[in-house]
Amino acid sequence: MSDSLFLLQKILVQGIFPPGIIIILIILLYALLIFQKKKIATILTLFLVISLFLLGSWYGEYFLLRPLENKYTSGANIAGYLFNLSKPIIVVLSGNGNNVNQSTGSNNGEVGEITQARLLGAYFLYQETHFPVLVSGGIAPGFSGDIASADQMERFLVKLGIPVQDIMKENRSGTTMENAIFVLDLMRTHHFEQAILVTSAVHMPRAMLAFQNDSIKVIPAPVNFLYENINPGILATLPNRSSWEHNLRALHEWVGIIYYKMRFR
Repeated sequence: MSDSLFLLQKILVQGIFPPGIIIILIILLYALLIFQKKKIATILTLFLVISLFLLGSWYGEYFLLRPLENKYTSGANIAGYLFNLSKPIIVVLSGNGNNVNQSTGSNNGEVGEITQARLLGAYFLYQETHFPVLVSGGIAPGFSGDIASADQMERFLVKLGIPVQDIMKENRSGTTMENAIFVLDLMRTHHFEQAILVTSAVHMPRAMLAFQNDSIKVIPAPVNFLYENINPGILATLPNRSSWEHNLRALHEWVGIIYYKMRFR
């Protein structure tokens, strides 16, 4: 995908996801009121209120986030049978990061919280198995900076204590689909037969769709679970920032899953 096409796709996505879509609907609501389309405006208002309530509360998490995270088991449960694999590698997908290290002011960058959770999951698997680790992530077009996510990820793992010779990098990808394409090509080149895929639990179903292939076995090892499988208190059932952030991530994944399934049909 060309950089300009990728950037256009990202702009369109930001328009259909909150807060972009909310701004568009409010403008539409204002136009309806100006032209005295009160019935349609009332329906749109109810839709906005209900949608915002669901996206901002535990109820939205139950319907959007829970099914995604429950699709695959925790990575901690797979360590027992990993030793029977023939030639595996731990694959970690990038999530977010900064191109400037805020604590030092250097341009070496730092991994974001999502990527950090994935790297810690990979580190614990490495401690159990001592399988090599492949970090995947480039520079997405349209974002500032010139430091690939994979370079930041490698530095983080080395600081944790993983020898640099046990780490491979894929630093060209800008999307999950490109993660899969470039990682699988690299694995075939180096004759790896199994990928232990480490990414956030909410992202795992879409990642597994992207990584499906006929030659390399992909084993899901989800980390960074967000949904709490408990009876919610009164504060969780009311709109709150945590549920809002979780549901927006889940909504993004559902749209991506639908797109992938249509593409692979």
